Order: sequence, then C-alpha cells, then structure tokens
Amino acid sequence: MKMKSIMMAAAACVLVAGAVPTGVHAADRTPTYAAYIVDPSGKEMGTATFVAIDTGGVLVRIDTVGLTPGKHGMHIHETGSCNALVDTTGKSTAFGAAGGHFDPQGTTHHAGPAGVGHSGDLPNITASDTGHARTTFFTDRLSLREGPTSILGRAIIIHANEDNYTDEPVNGGSGARVECGEIGPLRS
Repeated sequence: MKMKSIMMAAAACVLVAGAVPTGVHAADRTPTYAAYIVDPSGKEMGTATFVAIDTGGVLVRIDTVGLTPGKHGMHIHETGSCNALVDTTGKSTAFGAAGGHFDPQGTTHHAGPAGVGHSGDLPNITASDTGHARTTFFTDRLSLREGPTSILGRAIIIHANEDNYTDEPVNGGSGARVECGEIGPLRS
C-alpha cells in the first residue's frame, strides 16, 4: 500500500511539472511574476503566474473561471494594459489597449506555440463545463529577463474561441478578447 502511495505521488509530481527542462528543482519554481486576470468589467477571474527557469524560458501556470466551456486561444500581447480601446468610429474593443500579439522577431505570422510564427502564441486552454480552466506549461520562446523576448510589462489575453494557429481567419479565429491580465510583480 505504501509503494502505491509513493507511485501515485510521483505521478502527480510529473503531471504538475509538465514539460519543464530537466535539472529544474521544485524550489526553483516559485512564481516571480503574475498577471491578475480580469473580465471586461474589471472583475478578477483568476491568475497567471510566471517563473523564470535558470536554463532559459518560462514556466506558466494559469487558473481562471468565467469562460464558456471548451477551448480558448491565449496570447501574450504587446502592451501591458487591460483597458478598452475606442476607435475613431466610437467602437470599443475590450482589452484593445493591449495591442496585437507579441512578435519580437517580426515574423507577422501566427503559427502556434511551437511554430515559426510570433512568440506570443500560447497553447489553447480548455474550460470545464463550469467555466473553470487551469493549465501549466513551459515555453522557451519567452523570457522574464531584459531583452527582446521579455514579457514583463505586457499582457496575457484569453480569447472567446479556440485558436487554429493559422493566419486565417485573422489571428487563428480566436475571436473576442474575454479575459486579460497585465504581467508584472506579484502582489505583496
């Protein structure tokens, strides 16, 4: 019975660790930055935490509620603002002040988290029947250190629809911006 408990605990650790590079210890995974995710009315819905990995890259953990059931596209956007943007015709876009997808390499392509497109593409997140979504993943395309791939001072956006990771329709068809968080220091 004791061996079974140890094996179950080990399996749980593997699931939580995700695709983290080898040699990274649990003590090295303390969140260092966060985005407090809000809906368009400003109501806090969840949190995204970001941990710099010594070997390079970022471990990302997201836990949020209030989404429609199913898959939703997620992206890092250029500007760390979750304000609406009103265009010259008076049309307001929720979280529009976050700008476009973060593309430090200037690829102008939308090709998914492992593709040759912009670095702002993140994996889709799946919301349960109750609207709760939780995921943990590693990306070596982004950084929390100074430099062109740094996501500090940017925003994470969750979209209404699944991202198909192509340029058509625009931005993979992920649709409206439904949740947003400004990436910065953890609250004290």
